[in-house]
Amino acid sequence: MHVGVNLPSDFDGDVIRLILMIALPIVIIQLILLITALVNLLKKQVPIEDKVIWGLIIVFVNIIGPIIYFAVGSSSLDQKIADIEEENEESEIRLQ
Repeated sequence: MHVGVNLPSDFDGDVIRLILMIALPIVIIQLILLITALVNLLKKQVPIEDKVIWGLIIVFVNIIGPIIYFAVGSSSLDQKIADIEEENEESEIRLQ
């Protein structure tokens, strides 16, 4: 005796297709954001501690991490780079 709901035999396939249709674009977008953010981060000439912190945020905070990096982190790291370059120029002037 079978108790329960009788579902069509292709129900499982429909559910899997639906999940893939929803999840696949999200996964692709997340991977593109992740790779782009990491490449951008690795190109910056900032101290390794900053790279490690932002790298962990990008990788482990999933889709929000790269967005936070591009919204906040990239510009703050650019400012840090500018500050370091300014300090280097000032120290070169003092040495002359």
